[in-house]
Amino acid sequence: MNKAFFKNYFKYIQSGIESVAISDLIAAAEKIQHVSNKGNKLIIVGNGGSAAMASHVSVDFTKAAGIRSINFNEADLLTCFSNDYGYERVFEKAVEFYGDEGDQLILISSSGNSINV
Repeated sequence: MNKAFFKNYFKYIQSGIESVAISDLIAAAEKIQHVSNKGNKLIIVGNGGSAAMASHVSVDFTKAAGIRSINFNEADLLTCFSNDYGYERVFEKAVEFYGDEGDQLILISSSGNSINV
């Protein structure tokens, strides 16, 4: 790898950050705070690398922000539900079993092509 690689990579990341509207971030934060204030929780779901993001941000919301948050990355849950309901329905069924009215579902698909997300 050379200097050009990192320069291009940082430029790519910066353009992504600059494309986010601050008003959208504020609206999302207010929605999340509202859910928490009502005593509900966040459910954050993702596949592959997005599962790692979902897991990490879920812990951050709980630990750093005091907002209850769960994710569905446990191997036993994923393999059981995939086996019984099909992989395309694994998260649907998990939300059905663990979600409560008023919870906020956040779905992450970095590819945008995850059928089950």
